[in-house]
Amino acid sequence: MHGPALPIDAQLPALRAALEAGTRLVLEAPPGAGKTTRVPLALLDALWRGDGRILMLEPRRAASPPARPRPSWPSRWARR
Repeated sequence: MHGPALPIDAQLPALRAALEAGTRLVLEAPPGAGKTTRVPLALLDALWRGDGRILMLEPRRAASPPARPRPSWPSRWARR
């Protein structure tokens, strides 16, 4: 691998072995561990790839709206 060592580097052999034995893998690691940059490159020459594609799903957390209470309407604006 090129560049500085990343936390995911030590797990790449086990990751490859798991994918050679099965067809699915869920990989969880903190941001910056190298999931997006290292894993696809480590799998490029894997024989099991068949058609040569790697499908990566990368869900991102949606920003939630602020958790503040809605201001109550003054009684003069209340619907009757």
